[in-house]
Amino acid sequence: MDLLQLKYFVALAESEHLNKTAQKMIITPSTLSTSLARLEKDLDVKLFDRVGRNIRLNEFGRIYYKYCKEIFCALDNAAAEITEAQNKISRNITIGLTNPLLWQEPFQQIRADHPEIRFHLIAFDTGTEHSDTSKLDLIIASLDSLSDAYLASKVLFYDEVLLAVPPQHRFAKEKSIDLAEAKDEWFVNSLKNTSFRQFCDALCMKAGFVPKTQIECDYILRSKMMISENMIGIITRRGYLTGIYNETIAVPLKFPKCARPQAIFWHKNRYQTKEMQTIKDFMVNYYKDYKPLNENELQK
Repeated sequence: MDLLQLKYFVALAESEHLNKTAQKMIITPSTLSTSLARLEKDLDVKLFDRVGRNIRLNEFGRIYYKYCKEIFCALDNAAAEITEAQNKISRNITIGLTNPLLWQEPFQQIRADHPEIRFHLIAFDTGTEHSDTSKLDLIIASLDSLSDAYLASKVLFYDEVLLAVPPQHRFAKEKSIDLAEAKDEWFVNSLKNTSFRQFCDALCMKAGFVPKTQIECDYILRSKMMISENMIGIITRRGYLTGIYNETIAVPLKFPKCARPQAIFWHKNRYQTKEMQTIKDFMVNYYKDYKPLNENELQK
């Protein structure tokens, strides 16, 4: 076996899809199948179960995947530490963000304070095609959106959940509201499979109903659709502070009253460069005294 074989195996283990993996690795499916067959012959064990036309990583495959990840992590760590030892201080840091607008202000500040760091900020969300964490140095997302055993995290702040309604809506003058009162309302919701959509659906279920989703769209369009269609949506205080929902009224929830923890994630076994540590420390310090708007400010 060689590193290329292991690289193919790791990619296939993460996608569990032969054709997509072959396309990603820029090889033919037959080449990938041959590589896997040779690896399984060397190990004298099957690493995948064939389920119809699909493949699933089995118990032996999960064990082998764990150690293969450690091998590639160690090689990446060696390269990163060598680069740092050569005093190559200008380094690209790739950061995944579930909602870039939420983090605009701190990143403007950190770029001003640390111009030597080159940022690559990309949209990221679990449950979608943009959910691969392996190429990311850091991830900033809600704590409940990632459950990867290879990731460590630090909570930055707790983001209270609110109900956004148009100014002319019957809920607009409420100081607070029980979410169950909205069971017959039409919702403008986030796109399916996104972590925030899953969170909102679960919150409504906790209130005793399934939300009547009339429109699904991204976070930039949600406010406009709420206003034009006189519909409502679930948002957070931090989301409200970005200005996206300025035309709506944000109403605090009495029940279920909850706050979504926002956190910074990093790979447990990956070498942490000085630049990565700088960003982690900055984000923690930036939000240590974070205070959301009070109810009176939300109602303005």
